[in-house]
This record gives sequence, structure tokens and C-alpha cells, in this order.
Amino acid sequence: MEGLHLLDSVTSSVTIDEGTNDSWPTVTAAAVGNCSNPLEEVDWSQPGLIISLVILGVVNVLVLFGNCLVVLAVFLDAKLRTVTNLFIVSLAMADLSVGLAVLPFSASLEVLNMWIFGEIWCSIWLAVDVWMCTASILNLCAISLDRYLAVTRPVSYPSIMTPFRAKILLAVVWLLSFVICFPPLVGWNDRKINRHPSQQHCDDWSCELTNDPGYVVYSALGSFFIPMLVMLFFYWRIYRAAVETTKAINQGFRTTKTA
Repeated sequence: MEGLHLLDSVTSSVTIDEGTNDSWPTVTAAAVGNCSNPLEEVDWSQPGLIISLVILGVVNVLVLFGNCLVVLAVFLDAKLRTVTNLFIVSLAMADLSVGLAVLPFSASLEVLNMWIFGEIWCSIWLAVDVWMCTASILNLCAISLDRYLAVTRPVSYPSIMTPFRAKILLAVVWLLSFVICFPPLVGWNDRKINRHPSQQHCDDWSCELTNDPGYVVYSALGSFFIPMLVMLFFYWRIYRAAVETTKAINQGFRTTKTA
């Protein structure tokens, strides 16, 4: 009975039920039971599998193409090399890195439902995924701060957000992003050190970020909740400043017409 329970737990992580979606790849219980090579059991003749890979590949190409255009436009046109566009380029570089180092492997994992690139690249891929996605979000925070200063302090903005200060801010953004992504690489994870030999090869076909509660809370706060609150604050202040400016302009028009 214990052997049957083990087989069920292993196959549930790498198999796809034929009854739920016939267009997805199917891995047989025999191959998964000994965890030999479930990739050999993938039916590449399934049209749904090929279509899914093509769609995800097109999305990946669009991500690469769009962000490359942003970077090249700023690089080739001197008029676009403003402080604000420094933040735009930094955001494009983060998204470009996601397209290069994250999305292709993520697409493979989603379609095949198994990790085929080895344990070492799994750790690197997960860290890069968190790093680049967090950097993208924090770059959006930096852009919101830049826009807030430009709208609320238009006269003093050039002296406040100088190119040097903008580069320092971007360095802080990338450093904070790395601080959020690297703890699982140095031991803050829930991976089992002493795994049963029968599960050793099974784990080679999976690649998941740690579910350690402490790191989940830590990364969620740093990668999502705190940046979200920061952006909401700055864009609310921008909205309020725009409303007040509009009222002042309208009041001026009314005063002029009355006079």
C-alpha cells in the first residue's frame, strides 16, 4: 500500500489526465513510477502541444522585439537620452532579461509539465525569474517617483533628479531586487536535504520555488505589496496635483473673463 501511495504522489506531479485535456502531453505511469525519463513519453504529435509552444514562442519573440526597440531608440537618438528615459531603459532591460532567461524555460515547463534542464539551471532560473520580475516592478516604482517629482515640482525637478541621482536610484533598485531573489540560493528554502533514493530522480523533473512561509512573506512584501503601495501613493499624489492645477487654470480663465 505504501508503494501505491508513493506511485500516486509521484505521478500526480508529472502526469496530465487525458480526460481533462486531450491536447496536452501525456506521461505514462510506468515511466514515471521509476522516474526514468518521462520526456520520452510525450506525444509530440498532439496538435495542442505544438500550438501551445508556438503561441508562447510568439509571445516571447514579441517581448524581446518590443523591449529591444525601446533600448535601441534611446541608444541611437541623443534627444531621447533624458533622465526619465533612463528609468524606461532600465525597465526595458529587466523585461528583456525576462524574455531571454525566463520565458523560454517557463513555456517549456508549462507545456510539458516537467523540468528538463537540470537542477543547477533550475536554481539559477528561479533566482533570475524573481530578480528580473522584482526589478521590473521596482523600476515602475522609480518611474512613479520620477513622474511625481516632475509634476509636483516642475521648476526644481531638473536640479532634484539629476542624471547622477537617477543612476544611484537605479542601482538601488537592482540591488534591492537581488536582495529579494538570492536567499533561496544560500539556504532559505524548504528543499529536503536527505531525500529518499526512490524520489531522487523524480525531483529532477520538477522545478518549484521554495514554499517556506518566511520567504514567501518576505518576497511577496518586497516584490509586490510594498511596491504596489508606493506606486498607489505617488500616482494618487500626481492625480491630486493634476486636479488642483486644473482647478487653478479654470479659476484663472473665469477671472480673466470676468475682468
